[in-house]
Amino acid sequence: MSVTAPNQSGAAQNQQVVNQSTSSGPTLPGTSSNSSGHQSQHLSNPTMASSLSPATSVSPLINMVSQTSISTSNSALSGGFQTGPNQNPKTTQQASTHSSIITSQSPHLNAGVDQPQTNVNNQNVNLTSLNTGSSIGIKNISIILPGDKKPKMIGSGKKPDIKADVDVAKLIHKNKEEQNLILDLSKNNITIIPTALKELSHLQELYLYTNRLQNLPNEIGLLANLRVLALYENSLTNLPESLANLKNLEFLDIRHNKLAEIPDFIYSLVSLSTLYLRFNRIKEVSSDIKNLTRLQKLSLRENKIRNLPQTIGYLVNLTTLDLGFNHLEHLPETIGNCTQLTTLDVQHNELIKLPASIGNLRQLSRLGIKYNRLTHIPISLSQCVNMDEFTIEGNCVSQLPDGLLSSLTNLSSITLARNQFASFPLGGPTQFTSVHSINMQHNQIDIIPYSIFSFAKHLSSLNMNSNQLTSLPLDIGTWISMVELNLGTNQLISLPDDINKLQNLEVLILSNNSLRRIPQSVGNLRKLRTLDLEENKLESLPSEIGALRELARLVVASNQLTQIPRTIGSLTSLQYLNVGENNLSSIPEEIGHLENLEHLYLNDNPNLATLPLELGLCTKLQIMSIENCPLHKMPPEIVGGGPSLVIQFLRVQGQYSNS
Repeated sequence: MSVTAPNQSGAAQNQQVVNQSTSSGPTLPGTSSNSSGHQSQHLSNPTMASSLSPATSVSPLINMVSQTSISTSNSALSGGFQTGPNQNPKTTQQASTHSSIITSQSPHLNAGVDQPQTNVNNQNVNLTSLNTGSSIGIKNISIILPGDKKPKMIGSGKKPDIKADVDVAKLIHKNKEEQNLILDLSKNNITIIPTALKELSHLQELYLYTNRLQNLPNEIGLLANLRVLALYENSLTNLPESLANLKNLEFLDIRHNKLAEIPDFIYSLVSLSTLYLRFNRIKEVSSDIKNLTRLQKLSLRENKIRNLPQTIGYLVNLTTLDLGFNHLEHLPETIGNCTQLTTLDVQHNELIKLPASIGNLRQLSRLGIKYNRLTHIPISLSQCVNMDEFTIEGNCVSQLPDGLLSSLTNLSSITLARNQFASFPLGGPTQFTSVHSINMQHNQIDIIPYSIFSFAKHLSSLNMNSNQLTSLPLDIGTWISMVELNLGTNQLISLPDDINKLQNLEVLILSNNSLRRIPQSVGNLRKLRTLDLEENKLESLPSEIGALRELARLVVASNQLTQIPRTIGSLTSLQYLNVGENNLSSIPEEIGHLENLEHLYLNDNPNLATLPLELGLCTKLQIMSIENCPLHKMPPEIVGGGPSLVIQFLRVQGQYSNS
C-alpha cells in the first residue's frame, strides 16, 4: 500500500513507515554511486538547510520529497514496542507514539508454538506463516496446533473436515486388525471416544491429548494392558472410575484439564511412576498418596493446593516433585524422607519457612523456592552439596546462615534478588569460588566489600541493580572475568579509573545514578557492546568513547549533555543510539558514518535547531524520534511532516545542494 507523505502536524504523524529504496541519499567521500543511478554527492556544507531560500529552494524540495512513495509495512503496523531489560519504559512509550519507523524490509510474519500450552478447546491457534503473495490478498495460511510438527494448510480449495468421531472409529478398527500396541488420536478435535475402544485389549499406549474431550467412556477401563495414557489439554472435569482397573498403568498425564479434585481411584494405581496433574483446579491431596510408592515424577503445579499430607514422605522413589504456583503455606517435615529427590520446585507459593528436614535431600540439584514469604533459610540446606544453583528471589530474607554458600561448593549461580539484604552474605570470598553469576538486584546493599570476589575467578555476571551503592570497591580492577556488570539505579557519583581493566566486559549498565563524569579509561573496554548511562548528571562524554568499536547500543538519555563528541562517528557497529532528554544544540556530522544505525532517539532536546545532512547517510535507520525538538532552522513544512519526511528531505537536499 502506498500513501503520500503526511502533511499534518502533531504527535500522531510522527509514526511512519518509509521504504528506503524510494529515495537515495548522499554518500560519504570516496563511496560509489547509489542504487538509483545518481552520482556520488560529496557533502561539504552540512548547514545548507538553513541557507536555502524557501521561495526558491524549499518548495521544489518539498514537492520532490512529497512525490516519494511511502510504503506501509504490515510487520511494523502489526507489532508494538516492548521494553527490554535495559530500556527505559518512558523512552519506549515515546518511541511508540512519536517515532518514525523507516524500513526497506518486506513484510513477513513467522510465529510458532514452542510448547503445547495453547487451549485448543477455545480454538486458539498460531499463525506460522502469512504469505502475502500479491495485492490480491492472502493466498493461504499455515497453522500449527500445539505439538504439531507439520502445518495444516487451510485456504482456497481445502476439503471440508470429516467428522472426528467417524475417523476415530476407523482408526480403532484399523488398530484392532493390525494389533498395534500404540494408538495415537492426539490433536484431532475429538469430542467423543467410541465405545469400540474396549476391543483394543492389547493396547499399551493411548494418546488422546490436545482434543476437545469432556469425558471418557467407561470402556477405557477394559484396556488392562495399558501402560501409558496421555490426556493433557482437553476439558475433562472428571474421569471414569473404571480407570481403577488399569493396574499396569505407569504413565498418566492429565495436565491442562478442569479437574476439581484428584479422583480417589488414582491413588490405587500402584504401578504409576509418572503422574502429571499440572494446571487443573485441584485443592487437596489425599493422604492416600502414600499408596503410590513407585512414583518417580509428580507434578501438581498450577493448582489451588494449600497443604500437603504428611504421607508424602512415603514416596521414597520420587526424583522430581513440582508444586510450583499453588497456595502452600508449609511443607511437611516428612518431605525429608524423599531422599532421592533431585528437583524440588515450590516457587510462587505462600511458604513462610522450610522444614529443617530439607537438609536430608542430599541428591538435590535444583531447589525452586523463589517468590514465597520466607524470612529464613535453614542451615541444614548446607548439606545439599549437589545444588548447582541457589535462588531465593522474591522472599523476605535479610541474612543467610553463616557459611551456607561456602558449603555449597558446586554452585554456579546465586540469585538473592528482591529480598531484604542490607549487606553481602557472611562467609567471605570463598563462598563465590565456583560461581559464574550473582544477582542481588532490588535489595538495600550499600557497599560491595573489598576483596569479596578475590576467589571468584569465574564470575562473569554481577547484577547489583536497585541497591544503595554510593561507591565501588578499589579492587574492581581484579574482576577480570566480568562480562556483564549491572550497577543501575544506585547512588554512584563516580567510577574508579581501574574499571578499564575489565577487558572482557561486554555489558555495562550505569543508568539512574548520579555520575557527573565518565573516566577516559572507558575507551579501553574494547569488547563493550552495551553502555547504558541513562538518567545521570553527565555534562559531556569523553572523546575516548570512540574507541569502543564493538559498541552496538549506547544510551545517554536524560543527562545534561550539550554536545556529542565527534569521535562518535567511529562507532561503526552502533545500532541503537539514545541521546534524548539532554541539552544538545547540534548533532555532529560524523553521525553519517554510523552505517549500522537502526534506532535513533533525539527527542526532548529543546535547543536542537537543525540536523546535519549526513544523517541521511544512515541507510539502515528504522526508528527515529524528534519529538519536542524545535528544529527551527529547518523548513516547518518538513518538520511538521514527521521524522520520515525529515530524513527524506535531508537526502534530497544533499543531492540538490551539490547538483
